[in-house]
Amino acid sequence: GRRRGRRERGGSGKRGVLCHVNARNLPYPSSSIARFPVPDEKVPWKVEFLIYSPPFYSADKMETSMNPMGRTGLHGQGILRFFGPNHALHPVVTRWRRNVDGSIYRKSLKKMLEVLVVKYPMSDYWALPGGSLEPGEVLPHKLKRVLRREFWLQFQKLLNQGTEIYKGYIDDPRNTDNAWIETVAINVHFEDQHDVEMKRMNSFLQGCDLEVTIRWQVVNKRIPLYINHKELLQKASALLGTYY
Repeated sequence: GRRRGRRERGGSGKRGVLCHVNARNLPYPSSSIARFPVPDEKVPWKVEFLIYSPPFYSADKMETSMNPMGRTGLHGQGILRFFGPNHALHPVVTRWRRNVDGSIYRKSLKKMLEVLVVKYPMSDYWALPGGSLEPGEVLPHKLKRVLRREFWLQFQKLLNQGTEIYKGYIDDPRNTDNAWIETVAINVHFEDQHDVEMKRMNSFLQGCDLEVTIRWQVVNKRIPLYINHKELLQKASALLGTYY
């Protein structure tokens, strides 16, 4: 069949990432805290930075976990749930963009994709339908907000049959020196426009949270996604050899 079980691509989070940027934004999210400024060349822990004296921001006790990508300008846990890695899951759900006659739309001779995206209240950007995982969780709470309960089990099966395109560190503005986000991104691609599972999934979208908007969005470099989600989408696009 078309799906043969999850394959792995992409390797660890460190590959291809020079140094984090979002994780050094001076204002820390949902707080009045400002980070200690860290120049690019001072990010790695192995580089001496004698004046480095970041503020501490955490609801819990200090932890010895150290951000694997280097300094961020802020000690502590911040607003993340745990010290050390905070795990997340980001499904990249794609299908082909179609012409009116059902044929696959092309640009510059390359096939074009559509991707499933969501928009949460108070956000200026669209996002992939995923997020943080609590210990023992299989599907993130944010995904459950837009997918009705009747389809949760089937969506887990789609993820198990999908392709792992990335696993590792995410450059996120909530990261600190002692707490950070690591994600697994899985591409679930529907090749056939009449795919029964895609039609079932579409019928179960939206869930119970009417303040969250979900839609299929044409994929190109101008797609209004969060930067780190764009990077995950680019990996799916490269995997499928499509226009981006």
